[in-house]
Amino acid sequence: MLSHDKVWAAIDALAAQNGLSPSGLARRAGLDPTAFNRSKRFAGDGRPRWPSTESLAKVLEATGEALDTFAARVGSSTLNTPERPFLVPLLSLSDLADTQSFDAHGQPAGSGWTTFQVPAASSDAFALRVSDDRFLPHYRPGDTIIVSHETPIRLGDRLVVKPFQEPVQLCFLENETPTSLNLMTIGDNSKSMRFQPSAIEWRARIIWASQ
Repeated sequence: MLSHDKVWAAIDALAAQNGLSPSGLARRAGLDPTAFNRSKRFAGDGRPRWPSTESLAKVLEATGEALDTFAARVGSSTLNTPERPFLVPLLSLSDLADTQSFDAHGQPAGSGWTTFQVPAASSDAFALRVSDDRFLPHYRPGDTIIVSHETPIRLGDRLVVKPFQEPVQLCFLENETPTSLNLMTIGDNSKSMRFQPSAIEWRARIIWASQ
């Protein structure tokens, strides 16, 4: 039976199969990056919002998925529950320096992404795996961190930060003003960094870690 939940579950599964978040899938299809966010799946009064036929057609074209294959996916989709976790894109931190792993909005892009199961996640979440001891004592080799752009950021939060023309950093947010962003890198050899907001390409909050 066709249902609102199963159609969206099929879109989520298609995104994960292609190593993308729902936001990344929307962007690949040439849609507004927020088109498939979970917050957009219901109206303010609680009524369900369905993806348009135009957006589905663009997604199928962008991923090479046949219509009958997607229909079968809808028919077999099972809602994400603790027994059937969410799949989010996953990449090792050691692979970030050598690949174009993110787009300008900080969403997973390029090759090398696999998937990682989590009990729950926002629609734009992705996972990074710690591959060395740079981030001790906070994160050990083999730990996986879950990162979200949608989750609000507060002082003291742990972030993944991408300055323009610099590598991705794992940091604590120490202070923020309209003219400066003060960060402390995560790790045994931590250091303070100060940026103008315009110098930051994107940032996202670390919301969970498998430790």
